[in-house]
Amino acid sequence: MAQSDRLPPVWRALVAAGTFALLGACSTVAPLRPAPQRMQAIEANKQAAALFERADYAGAVAKYREALMLERAIENEDGIAINLINLSIGYQRLGDRGAAHAALREMIGSSFVQFPARRIAEAAFRSAVLLLEAEDVPAAATALVRAREACVEPACGLRGRLLNVQAQIALLDKDFAGARALAEQALGINRQEGEAAEQANALRLMGAALLELEQADAAQRAVIEALAIDKGLAQ
Repeated sequence: MAQSDRLPPVWRALVAAGTFALLGACSTVAPLRPAPQRMQAIEANKQAAALFERADYAGAVAKYREALMLERAIENEDGIAINLINLSIGYQRLGDRGAAHAALREMIGSSFVQFPARRIAEAAFRSAVLLLEAEDVPAAATALVRAREACVEPACGLRGRLLNVQAQIALLDKDFAGARALAEQALGINRQEGEAAEQANALRLMGAALLELEQADAAQRAVIEALAIDKGLAQ
């Protein structure tokens, strides 16, 4: 049986919604030194981010590729990683899942460049999100393990997002009690870190788990709170 065949329609919809929320904002570049190529890379990255915000994903991908080329020229590992991650997000928005995965594999599987651990964690996290979108739950779980191994707090800053993905995997595996507990933990961490979009995602996951646990009133409260956060973010 294909992986997608075992997922009820409601969970396929949840994966799609959760994946969108988990994507979040693109990574940003912090200046390292005022070398001309570095400054050009920073400017290209800023232009790409602006295009992304306007939903011009093709334009954003072109600019991220330009920034990536400049970062490679000066061998800035962190800048290379940032732009590969952003390229993956851009390709995902364009519907090119193969290119999105390829950008991440260049980081995760690299034996030539020593990327910062927090960037490896983010790349593995993004890989898990893409795999959940494709409804490949076992592969997503493997990617999540890689992300957690590379995520060293507090520098990583992905703990709340990783817990949301873990809760989503538990939900798809029909571990509803486990999904609720993980979503509650994710909600607390994301509240502490001020991650509003991730709070809403945790609440949606909690609501879905509570509904399966036949706690309809609690599920409704969670969903209403998530919608209120969504509305605030849209203003």
